[in-house]
Amino acid sequence: MANLSQPVVLPVTCARAVQSILSILLAMLCTGLALPARAQSAAQTFPDKPVQVIVPYVPAGLTDNIGRYFAAKLKDIWGQSVVVENKPGASATLGAAAVARAAPDGYTLLLGSVGMATNPLMFKELPYRATDLTPLALVGLAPNVLYVHSSVPVTSVKELVEYAKKNPGKLSFASTGFGSSPHLAAELFAANAGIQILHVPYKGTSAAMNDFLGGQVSMFFDTMQSMKYTQEGKIRALGVTTEKRLADAPDLPTVQESGVAPGVISSSWFGYFTQTAVPQARRKQLADALLTVAGQPGTQEQLKAFGLIPVALGPDAYQSFLNAESARWGAVIKAQNIKVE
Repeated sequence: MANLSQPVVLPVTCARAVQSILSILLAMLCTGLALPARAQSAAQTFPDKPVQVIVPYVPAGLTDNIGRYFAAKLKDIWGQSVVVENKPGASATLGAAAVARAAPDGYTLLLGSVGMATNPLMFKELPYRATDLTPLALVGLAPNVLYVHSSVPVTSVKELVEYAKKNPGKLSFASTGFGSSPHLAAELFAANAGIQILHVPYKGTSAAMNDFLGGQVSMFFDTMQSMKYTQEGKIRALGVTTEKRLADAPDLPTVQESGVAPGVISSSWFGYFTQTAVPQARRKQLADALLTVAGQPGTQEQLKAFGLIPVALGPDAYQSFLNAESARWGAVIKAQNIKVE
């Protein structure tokens, strides 16, 4: 029996073999340790090329303005260019489809709005799968204000509803496209007030506002940013679609206060998406950067100047918000039989 208290001496060939095996194991260990280091280094250098943000609406509109402001701030954080590209059309589905089809590497983002929750409920077929896109950060809410053209002989929501009932088919409302917040807000208002209003869709806020100011359409649910036109006497603001009056506009009543259109609560919202296939660690980096910008005092002031309420919801809270939006607007879409073939 071998004496285990004595050192074991291996033959030279065995010793060399063991040394060779140890060298291989050491090399494998070093390689294994180096992989996370390289991955970490890659994560720290993201992005190492320009990032693209798709805005699925026309230039110079509210969504475009938000996208360009955030792009400039993200460039400051990342030290890389952030390029905004406008891809309007088909109720924002063309822009969403472009992002869904892009390489899932985190270098292509979508700045979406209400249509991201409502389009799957209205379109018979989308040019992308809704599950291909995932939320990153919700950055702003924009309460809708019910505006009427100055030619409409009313000064309150109650008078507007009475006028609509006495003059069926005479009133029309502008929207920025099927399924947009202005569209759904008007449909909700018409349904709850028991009136009929003709829908006139446009490709963006600028086109809708131009015709509204010109009197081609009677009504428009838009953000607080359009209050400036009321000072010129071109339009009147009748009510805001919030539960309580806004602190920044205490003299503007809510639509609900009229007593003739209960439950008219709506707002536009703006948030970022990317492909679901982007690795989770990369998605977290993107969300963190967006939330950092959203939380900056300068950003919050700018969003208020745009007529928005600043928010900063991360992926999980944003997803819950989207689920609630889909459920709420799904009921309106079904009741009003809104479909896009």
